Amino acid sequence: MSDRVICDLCDRQLLKHASYVVRIDVFADPSMPPLSTEELDETDFDATLDGLIDEMKGMTADDLQDGVHRRFEFRLCPACHRRFLANPLGKPRHLRAGRN
Repeated sequence: MSDRVICDLCDRQLLKHASYVVRIDVFADPSMPPLSTEELDETDFDATLDGLIDEMKGMTADDLQDGVHRRFEFRLCPACHRRFLANPLGKPRHLRAGRN
């Protein structure tokens, strides 16, 4: 088993024990929307299920999985690890006069 890995951001080769593992789980919010008893009584569950199945027919397995859960794992070198922690979403940084 190799004791070296490649940083997924900068492609630098480094020892496995000197790298950082970043795991990202992306999943649909599991909370249920608020529903009243009347709304439940009025819902046609068969029609709703048929509609969902029709929507799913045009989707790939990856599309279906992405709608539920996706996990990513990356190896980072120490420098990329610091940059990742400072800005995990990679959003642009706006410089403001007098605030740098």
